[in-house]
Amino acid sequence: MKKLLLVSILGFVSLNVLAESEVMITHPLDADKDGLISVDEAQQDSTLTAIFTDLDINQDGFLSRLELEVKAEDEDQTN
Repeated sequence: MKKLLLVSILGFVSLNVLAESEVMITHPLDADKDGLISVDEAQQDSTLTAIFTDLDINQDGFLSRLELEVKAEDEDQTN
């Protein structure tokens, strides 16, 4: 009985995670919809290209949603 309950809970949790990932909003420049903006994708915006290195906090060559949010929060605080 405990195993059945555990399997049921895990099933519902995994369905919830999948449902959330399908509605994930991607940035308009994220052409491959992987949740990251690469250097190549950023080249569509000259301003983003100019500040890409500054935004890429972990220096992995991609901008994550978190890295873009950190920059947006910094701008909000300076205005």
